[in-house]
Amino acid sequence: MAEAFAAVGLAASIVTFVDAANKVLDRLRDFHPTAQEIPECFQDIHVRLPLIVDVVTQIKNAEMTLLRRIHGTMDGCNKQIALLNKLVGKMLPIPDDSQWRRSLKAIESIRRGKDVTAIQETLGRYERTLTLHLSQRSSTSTAIAERRAAYYEVPSLQVSQFVERVELLKEIEVSFAGTSGNASKKVVLLGMGGSGKTQIALRYCQVAKSSERFQSIFWVEASSENTVLRGFESIAAKISNSGRVFDSMESKIAFVKYTLEQWGSPWLMVFDNYDRPGEFKNISDFFPQGQTGSMLFTSRHTDSKRLGIAISVLQMTEDEGLELLLRQSELESNRDNAVAGKKIIRKLGCLPLAIDQAGAYITARKLPLQLFAEHYGERKEVILKRTPSLWEYRRRLGKDKDETLLSVFTTWELSFQQIGNDENERAIIGHFLSLSAFFDVTNITENLFRSHLASIDEPPQWMELFAIGGVWKQHRYHDVIAELQRLSLLQDMDTGSTDSRFPLHPLVADWLRLRIDQKDYRKYVIEAIGILTNHINAQDRDVLPLQVKLDMLSHIEMCLQNDTDCSLEVIVSLRDSAHTFALLYSDHGRYKEAEAMYQLALAGKEKVLGPDHPSTLNTVNNIGVTYENQGRSVEAEVMYQRALAGNEKVLGPDHPSTLGIVHNLGGLYRS
Repeated sequence: MAEAFAAVGLAASIVTFVDAANKVLDRLRDFHPTAQEIPECFQDIHVRLPLIVDVVTQIKNAEMTLLRRIHGTMDGCNKQIALLNKLVGKMLPIPDDSQWRRSLKAIESIRRGKDVTAIQETLGRYERTLTLHLSQRSSTSTAIAERRAAYYEVPSLQVSQFVERVELLKEIEVSFAGTSGNASKKVVLLGMGGSGKTQIALRYCQVAKSSERFQSIFWVEASSENTVLRGFESIAAKISNSGRVFDSMESKIAFVKYTLEQWGSPWLMVFDNYDRPGEFKNISDFFPQGQTGSMLFTSRHTDSKRLGIAISVLQMTEDEGLELLLRQSELESNRDNAVAGKKIIRKLGCLPLAIDQAGAYITARKLPLQLFAEHYGERKEVILKRTPSLWEYRRRLGKDKDETLLSVFTTWELSFQQIGNDENERAIIGHFLSLSAFFDVTNITENLFRSHLASIDEPPQWMELFAIGGVWKQHRYHDVIAELQRLSLLQDMDTGSTDSRFPLHPLVADWLRLRIDQKDYRKYVIEAIGILTNHINAQDRDVLPLQVKLDMLSHIEMCLQNDTDCSLEVIVSLRDSAHTFALLYSDHGRYKEAEAMYQLALAGKEKVLGPDHPSTLNTVNNIGVTYENQGRSVEAEVMYQRALAGNEKVLGPDHPSTLGIVHNLGGLYRS
């Protein structure tokens, strides 16, 4: 336990030093064009500091037996770099400084020059100590370094202004280390939405990777059983031979579990957003066994406590919240801002996500902290009246008699009001953002909307944002995404390929759907399904990569979850979409889901086209194929016979469609 804890502590210490050193270097580089303004005492540190950072970064591969000695050196490095950072602020001018302020800093640089030199000399001694350690590493240490994590499948979703919550990270490691027995170790981060559970889990994975705490780390989206299945499918593809073929989803799950159980080195699997335990038949069916495994869960649902050691992620401390607010709002840390900032933090329930959103609003408006409470008070009642479903997200604070509605939603509404240059533009961009919440919000791709535009004759008004003369313009799309990202209404956009993508935080997606009037909600559902249908139909399914198909299935499942109580009117209007979805499910061997979609398509076609229309009979035949693929031969025969009788009546006995059904019957009887 002590060694594992030391490794995590060392990695965190290294990250702290590198971050602080880079801040100093960035400040020095800001004055590179006007080097004469940099005091002479900083010239050497400007050259030496990058070398020290390089040496410190290499220390993460140190052998466990030397961690205690390294810790002392790293503590010294962090103390010196903190002192240096303070001196830089006092001695180096910034562009906005007055001449009088610059003169004061020039005097200070002369007076404190010896302090900078002393820090440089101390860091130099530490550098030599660490360099000597690196040069004397044994062959055993080298072998350990070569056995780095074989797999690190963790999303790049950590926020830029993350505030280290050291005690929670320590509690996770202590909980894992204190668990004994033959079963895998399980720890649950339990807290309400927006409390920072996912960010803490991501940070722990980063630190654990740096310290080589685990050989491999896997990340599974656990918002539903289907997302877990897809996660295991991806893991199976990663850890198996590239040419391996699995018979079923069950075989993929069994392969992943068996493989991890045989590993002699430690591994970690994170189940993120396990918020709906009731939707799982048995989540433990996905758990590999064995002493080398560890599992970390994030969840809002208190039933998840039964999985393992529960760590409550309730809120940030006021000091942590204040640090986050001042960082995000880019305001100076002084007494007035501290007093006003803590009032805001209490109002927001000390939730990291809420504080981050408030900072974005304050920055965009250049709003003094003292005025934020007034803005909040003026908008609160209107917002809460429009969305009573927000009551699902509430808690009682302190000794308050009444429960306080969670302020993340209020803060997002404040940010929403900043979208665009006028009300019309805000409505158009807002429609696009709200529509995005009806897809799988973990992976919203540009091609989803681009292919829809190419498939329709008259694009809706909101699509004019992204097109000129009916032709898609990527830069216009990126402009809109960048604006929403600035307002913290969506997370970082990935532009690494021609098909850029962005995720929406699940809570933001909840809020976007909740704020839509009930009479308009169904319209969003239908529009999202139509967009997805055109996107799928625009692709050649025979050559699509597996991951693209998985992404499409994720969007289908989300669209269907948005409206589980479909009226006959909706079924009729979406009959073609249901048929398209069924084809994709069938391609992927998801026959039960395909059957459900075909049944919806059949109901719509019978209503509009009649029971004997060729298109209706084609769907009947497809249902027969789906039954046969599930081994339900008797039911398949019934559907084939119905389709055959209808085709003989409408198209004749020698029509190719009729003969195709005869062929299907022959294959069934052969089976």
